[in-house]
This record gives sequence, C-alpha cells and structure tokens, in this order.
Amino acid sequence: MKENIYRTYTCGDLREKHVGQEIRLAGWIDTTRDLGGVLFIDLRDQYGVTQVVVSGDEKKVDFASKIPVESTISVSRKSKIKR
Repeated sequence: MKENIYRTYTCGDLREKHVGQEIRLAGWIDTTRDLGGVLFIDLRDQYGVTQVVVSGDEKKVDFASKIPVESTISVSRKSKIKR
C-alpha cells in the first residue's frame, strides 16, 4: 500500500515493531464502546481492524463519542502497547 496524506499504514499492518512510531490510519468506524472517560473505537479498512483508544481529555472523548458508526475518519498518534 502506498503511503498517502490519510494514512501511513493500513489497519492490518500494525505489529509490535511499530511501537513508538508516528502512525496515521484511515478507515470506517465499525463499533464504539464508551467506558466513561475512555472510548474504544474499532477502526476498519479493507485490510483489517485496529482498536483506537481515546482517553485523557474529556473534550476529545466527548467529541469522538458523537461520531456516528460507519463514518470515515483518519487518526494519528505515536503508537503504544499497554501490557
């Protein structure tokens, strides 16, 4: 897949070796789960599904929780794996 302005990787590409890299993904919101201050978004594209976590900033969580399922979004962040 060729890198573009919307994504650097596909949802099926990410592995542990990508931890610490700046990642940009694009796809459709498949499902969301709001756990009161932490929002989980399952972002899908034609290659796979990646879980995106929105937390820490109440305004960001509130904004993201209002995006309808099946909307297309692009997200970027330095990747982390929590153990």
